[in-house]
Amino acid sequence: MKYIRIIFFILIATNFSSCEKVIPFTGEVTQPKIVVNSLFQSNKLWKVHISSSLSVIDTGTLSNLENASVLILDNQNNLVEVLSHDSLGFYKGTTIPQAGQQYSIEVSAPNYLSVTAEDQLPNSINISNVDTSSSSIGDNERMDISITFTDPINFSNFYRLEIEVGLIYEDDFGTMEYFEFPASMILEDPVFENYGGGPVEQGLFTDNSFDGEEKTIEIQIDNIIKEFDKVDKLEIDHITLFLYNITEPTYLFSKSYQVYQSATGNPFAQPVQVYSNVTNGFGIFGGAQVNTYDIY
Repeated sequence: MKYIRIIFFILIATNFSSCEKVIPFTGEVTQPKIVVNSLFQSNKLWKVHISSSLSVIDTGTLSNLENASVLILDNQNNLVEVLSHDSLGFYKGTTIPQAGQQYSIEVSAPNYLSVTAEDQLPNSINISNVDTSSSSIGDNERMDISITFTDPINFSNFYRLEIEVGLIYEDDFGTMEYFEFPASMILEDPVFENYGGGPVEQGLFTDNSFDGEEKTIEIQIDNIIKEFDKVDKLEIDHITLFLYNITEPTYLFSKSYQVYQSATGNPFAQPVQVYSNVTNGFGIFGGAQVNTYDIY
């Protein structure tokens, strides 16, 4: 387990802006290292992004590594698969991770120190019930959603919750367009790490207060299409809930990266330490078992 202060490419990052100032550097120059980014799950083929970090005085751009060797191994150190480079630093496989299994990754590239990381793919968590209702705060309409599931007993579990929305738009000429995006959630249940704040795209929580119990959590999402122009031409295609049973490294990475995003652009924020579980390098190699439920 380790934390880093160096800037590196993260797969789930979006465009951001920040306040910068020039600070003279007098310490030891840190050589670029391999950055591994992979959140693997049982419903997707192996996919890993490999890039190079920047040294603390480097003003260049982050670079993808397209000549790396990327190996996936099981808990007996047997080779599972050699991933092939696809494009832009993405390496893909032809097999799917299996629930309950421990995996490790080994990455090497010319002129870089080889890196390793390991994590497992958790077992599935059954969603037993999802209820929805409508509520209003002033002119703002919301959908109230309650999710019930059973937490495994005598085992520390970590969770991430997301909701995806699909919209179909048809213009005056009959041309169809499809939009898919994460819904903004209001988290008022204190079980969430980030409850009580503004709208967020993911909710993180642990089973510290309900180990082995049936648990119901409640969230809200705002009116999905009210902010769009020509709402009469929009149709909801789907609203899908994703409940992830994630490992501790995945949880710590997601939690610290969420803090990083909140601090970006704030000149008064303290430096954020983004979690990494990669030995001799940076990034995350973490497991996430996903359970889906179609709300609409």
